[in-house]
Amino acid sequence: MIKRSILWTAVLVATVLGMPVAAAQPSVWSAAGSSGVYVALGESGAAGPFIPTQLKPFGCFRSDRNYAHLTAAALGLTLRDATCSGAKIINMYQPQEIPGGADTPQLDALTADASIVSVDIGINDYVNDSESSAAVAPVLDALLTDIHDRAPAAKVFVMGKLERIRAGGCFPQVPLPPAQADLVHNGVLAVNELARAAAAAHDAVFVDVYPASVGLDACAPEDIRWSEGLFPEQPAQPMHANARGHQHEAEMLEAAIRANS
Repeated sequence: MIKRSILWTAVLVATVLGMPVAAAQPSVWSAAGSSGVYVALGESGAAGPFIPTQLKPFGCFRSDRNYAHLTAAALGLTLRDATCSGAKIINMYQPQEIPGGADTPQLDALTADASIVSVDIGINDYVNDSESSAAVAPVLDALLTDIHDRAPAAKVFVMGKLERIRAGGCFPQVPLPPAQADLVHNGVLAVNELARAAAAAHDAVFVDVYPASVGLDACAPEDIRWSEGLFPEQPAQPMHANARGHQHEAEMLEAAIRANS
């Protein structure tokens, strides 16, 4: 039997090549008194690994077509994208070791002039803490407190996770036995609930991208799926959102920002 840590490593770390995607349509950001500065914080689900074009530092596997870039373009925001694949909450505060060096602490990008902050973090902490919500909740809570302290005027948007694979999976299309597919599926649900609770406790907005993604997971046909399987057919990290998924996440984040501006 494959150990959970090995399974999650395979799911979260494996790599593939990339290809171009369409850019979002620009519009004007006009929130009264807003600086228009948007800071994106998060891990691979936010960074967009292997979706072209990849940005420096290349060890973060950060795309210029991830949902943060698409949202910033749509709203005319000035983006500081600090996301980095493999990040845990500790990497908000401490450098993250990446291939070829180290990435700076993500909170270094967050200053008092920020108007918008998106936070997409927690799944790596959840996996490395033996899938324990109790271990992750207090550090996520502390992070949101620190974000508010650093940028008190900013509106904070806590991102949920897309459905990566449905309950029971779809073996052999995605070669995970049902029990292991359920491990991934239930992990996403658990992290979403952690994010939802943390957002509610800190007057942040939870962007619930999950419901719209149900049925568009790695088991869905290639031409409609938002997340790729273990052997991606579109550029993406295995079991992560592809360009289509990031586009839909961007649309949902943009709508949330407009509704709360």
